[in-house]
Amino acid sequence: MFNALRSEELLVGIGRVLRIVADAPGALEEYERSQTLSAYSVTRLLAAEQAAAQELLGWTQVRLEGALEGDERPAAQTARDAIADATTGPELGEAVGDLLAALQPGDATGARVHRVLAEMIDREVAALAAPAP
Repeated sequence: MFNALRSEELLVGIGRVLRIVADAPGALEEYERSQTLSAYSVTRLLAAEQAAAQELLGWTQVRLEGALEGDERPAAQTARDAIADATTGPELGEAVGDLLAALQPGDATGARVHRVLAEMIDREVAALAAPAP
């Protein structure tokens, strides 16, 4: 969800692999074949990620709002606003990263945020592991 690579960057990489395959004279060499299979894996994961992205984003925003409930410190308020305004996973990740950087180790709000993130990761992994449509 917090992927550093945007979908279009992944697609450019996949396109490069497909161009190599298209230009290959005859049968693919083992390296070319493994690159092609890797590109195929990326397409499956990207499709699963895209299919689950909005639901996962919304779920995470709601749960983080709950984790911040009652914390009126400026860092929590700033995070609350940035989390609510996030429209992508990287935007949400930046807001959460800024919040966690502002909190002290062992902070109760930080612990609640970490629990939300752990469950969000489990949900994302489940979405990626689901059979392709």
